[in-house]
Amino acid sequence: MSGPVPAQGRRLSAIVFDVNETLTDLSPVGDVLTGLGMAANAVRWWFSVVLRDGFAVAASGGSAAFVDLAAAALAEVAAASGLVLPADAGEQVVHALRRCPLHADVAPSLARLGAAGVPAFALTNGSAQLARGALSGAGLLGSFAGVLSVTEVGHWKPRPEPYRYAAQVAGAPPERMALVAVHPWDVHGASGAGFQTGWANRNGVAYPPVFRPPTVSAARLDELIERLLALAG
Repeated sequence: MSGPVPAQGRRLSAIVFDVNETLTDLSPVGDVLTGLGMAANAVRWWFSVVLRDGFAVAASGGSAAFVDLAAAALAEVAAASGLVLPADAGEQVVHALRRCPLHADVAPSLARLGAAGVPAFALTNGSAQLARGALSGAGLLGSFAGVLSVTEVGHWKPRPEPYRYAAQVAGAPPERMALVAVHPWDVHGASGAGFQTGWANRNGVAYPPVFRPPTVSAARLDELIERLLALAG
């Protein structure tokens, strides 16, 4: 599938970052899950179930709270692992989400955008409160012009409504916006909404050919930002 034509010679009005896994490291959630008796890779399993159910609700035209989906996914993974969870297991996961650290390449990426005068926004399928907590804990909340959640539009990414909402908040047409994410499905959705896109390939894997390709890609966020800014050069 083809993506939007790169905005050569046109300054980007704003760059939008996905939050979970793109900005944040979910290892504290993994620590909680292993503490509950789950396997070391359970955090990826759990997050995949969260996304699966969130996408299913979005595809059927509805919406669901991230924390509710997280609790349901936790119960599913625990049952498949033969575990009985304590009553506060869901609260432990939510608390862990609040204290997830940011990846090391986030701060230099935001500093580069600040120097270039391009505002940064965060757009999460989770709650804005959880996202703000993680960004605030890292001392970087002030580097964002806004922290946006899909709850404002009632549909999860990768439906087009959240991306259009981000463009509306930024006061720019979609073609002057760029989304940065580690998730190919997010890149695909943003591209379909008319955004330029940057794929952070942290794990060195192949990009799925069933999705619209990213405008640019790189292993690190700061490299990705440089390539996005160069589009307007």
